Amino acid sequence: MRPYETMVVVSGAVGEESASLMDRFEAVVRSEGGTVATTHDWGRRKLAYPIRRQSDGHYYLMEYQAEPGAVRELERTLRITEDVLRFISVQQEHTGLPAERERSAERERSGDRHRSERTLSDFRSTGVTEKLETDAPATEPAPKEKTDA
Repeated sequence: MRPYETMVVVSGAVGEESASLMDRFEAVVRSEGGTVATTHDWGRRKLAYPIRRQSDGHYYLMEYQAEPGAVRELERTLRITEDVLRFISVQQEHTGLPAERERSAERERSGDRHRSERTLSDFRSTGVTEKLETDAPATEPAPKEKTDA
């Protein structure tokens, strides 16, 4: 079984029935052999844009473990339920926040250097300097002397 999260936005017009809808969705996961870890009630919030002429919705986040077939059945149920405005299911690959990476160590391992760390030999090996060397004058012109007139 794999860990999943499903975010559900229920119409704000439903009211107290939204909790019973979530119980029904949890039952779908359980009937397919999954286990529901938690269901977070995020409350009623204003939508970023109107959906089906609704300006607010009730947000729920359901965390569960199930097989992919159970997620398909849950999403089918969510799709045909008229009071559900939006939903999204995401498979979780981690538990908690990812570890912070050290960028310099990662660069050394990959052999990639920052643009400012490149040397002229790096450009010569790619042939970029050929055009630069032919266009540039061989020596810098001498500075003009100031004459007082």
